[in-house]
Amino acid sequence: MNWNIETGKQITMVIYVVVMALMMIKYRKIGKENLFFITAYILSSLIDIFCYFHFKSTNRSTEMFYVIGFLMIVFFMYLLYYFQLLYWPVLRKLQLLLLILFIVNIVVMFYTEDDLLHHFSFNMLYVDILLLLFSIILFLYQTFNSDKILGLNNYLPFWISVSLLILFIGSIPILYFRTTVSEHIYFFILFMLNLISNGILMLGLFLNRQDRLR
Repeated sequence: MNWNIETGKQITMVIYVVVMALMMIKYRKIGKENLFFITAYILSSLIDIFCYFHFKSTNRSTEMFYVIGFLMIVFFMYLLYYFQLLYWPVLRKLQLLLLILFIVNIVVMFYTEDDLLHHFSFNMLYVDILLLLFSIILFLYQTFNSDKILGLNNYLPFWISVSLLILFIGSIPILYFRTTVSEHIYFFILFMLNLISNGILMLGLFLNRQDRLR
C-alpha cells in the first residue's frame, strides 16, 4: 500500500482547524455543558499541529507534549466532561471513581515506566482509553433511559460519544499491532479513524438542538 503519510497528516490538521472553527461559530448554540469536551478537543488538536511543525523544524522528540498534554490533561478533561453530564447519583459516584483511578494510574505509571515524561506510554494510553470507554457507557446508559432519547439526533453529547467510541475503539487494534504492520497501513488506518470520527463530530455540531431537549 502506497499511502502518503505526510499528506494524510496535513489533511488531518486541516480537518482539526475546520472542526475548531465550527465549534467557535456554533459555541453559543453548543452550550456550556460541552465546554470540557471543546477545550479538550482544541488542546488535543493544537498539540498535534504544534508537534508536527516542531518536529519538522527541529527534529526533536515531541513525546513530552503528548504525555503531559494528551495522556494526562486531555483525557482528564474527557472524564470531567462525562462527570458533568451524569446526573444520576449512582452513575456520578461511579464516574468519580473513574476519575480517581485515572489519577492513581498516573502515579503508578511514574513509578513503573522509565522516564515517563520523555517516553510515550502505550500502557498508560490503553488504561486512559478503557476509563473513557467506561465513562461513555455510563453516559449512554443514562441517555437511553431518559427522555433525551426522544431527541437523540439533536443531542450533541451523543454524537460526541459516538465519535470518541469510533476513534478509540478503532485505535486499540492498530495501536496494539503497530510493530507488526507497515508504517503506511498504520498511518492510513489512523487517518481514516480520525476522518470518520471528525465527520461524525461535525454532523453532531450541525444537528445540535440542545435547547429543545431542556
